[in-house]
Amino acid sequence: MEFKITLIILLVFVYIFIKKRKKKPLKNYLIDRFRKRFKSKNRLREKLKAEFSESLMADPMNNISIGKWDEEYDLREKADIHRSRLIKYGKSKMNGEMFFMGPKGGVYKLSEEGKKKYI
Repeated sequence: MEFKITLIILLVFVYIFIKKRKKKPLKNYLIDRFRKRFKSKNRLREKLKAEFSESLMADPMNNISIGKWDEEYDLREKADIHRSRLIKYGKSKMNGEMFFMGPKGGVYKLSEEGKKKYI
């Protein structure tokens, strides 16, 4: 009999404890989750990468260096930036060489004699 009473009292305390335990409202939970995601390291890396891409896109004289160690995604992004600069400005510098967009859309670079060498 005492065991049943003890068990009932224990269950009542557990029920009260669960009931009184405060849960975060859904709105606060969503805001906290957004803050964590916004301040995460991956987000900061993405932001720095986007700023770097924008700085490359803004000036065709900035050198885009492509190396053996670059991953495929980075290579594609750098190639896209290079093509965009060629279309927008008519010139772009990649791996230390200046490339130009011809009047008919061809891409060339200038030789030491000043002649156009189409690629």
